Amino acid sequence: MLEVILLVFFRIVFFIAFSPVLSSRTFPAVLKVALAIFLTIISLSTISITSLPELTWGVTFLFLLLKEMMLGFAMGFIGQLMFTAVEIAGQLIDFQVGFSMAQVYDTTFQISGSQYGKLNYWLATCVFFITNLHHQLIRGIVESFILVPVGTVTFPGVTIEGIVKVFSQTIEMAVNLAAPIVIALLVIDLILGILARTVPQINLLLLSLPLKTGVSFFFALLLLPNIASFLNKILPTSIQFIQEMLHSFS
Repeated sequence: MLEVILLVFFRIVFFIAFSPVLSSRTFPAVLKVALAIFLTIISLSTISITSLPELTWGVTFLFLLLKEMMLGFAMGFIGQLMFTAVEIAGQLIDFQVGFSMAQVYDTTFQISGSQYGKLNYWLATCVFFITNLHHQLIRGIVESFILVPVGTVTFPGVTIEGIVKVFSQTIEMAVNLAAPIVIALLVIDLILGILARTVPQINLLLLSLPLKTGVSFFFALLLLPNIASFLNKILPTSIQFIQEMLHSFS
């Protein structure tokens, strides 16, 4: 029984450690441990102990424990990919505006984050909780023990193809999210280029920075409802990706 509890606990712990929002450094570590214990107790009620293979201490058990940790990591990482997409979109916008040199240290993730990337991340977090996706995420980790029982985790070859597909869709979503503002800024660059050829006396360096910043702010506010609607469509796909991965394992 102790072996089963450890396998369940480590899958949930690694899922929480890499899942969206829950893995944030602002989320207290005590609450993470309490949530892991609570989900372990709930998940144990869905497991049929008699149907599990015989588990004994040793190298084989450590190997099973490693596979459970890898499955928890994979589920959390796939759930985090949609938030990574919105941050990539923000970095694309920052690069076009000229905010790349104005990146600040983000204490939440211990990295230097872009301005629009942080804006998109917190907007995605709001949509994540408003649409109750955190409930579906937690339900997914509990139901994973029904689709992929403990001690039976295997990594089929189709998983690699699925990971490549998920990464390609993540980049596609990031480009789609950043495209409206980036296109508007490219038009501004085109206009400034024409002005530079027709009126060389204009100091375009002093003109372009505030102009592109103002245009980016204007379009960000103008497209805010559309961005929220787009996030409402793409964030649930992370749950879908997790379910598809679990079905491939089962």
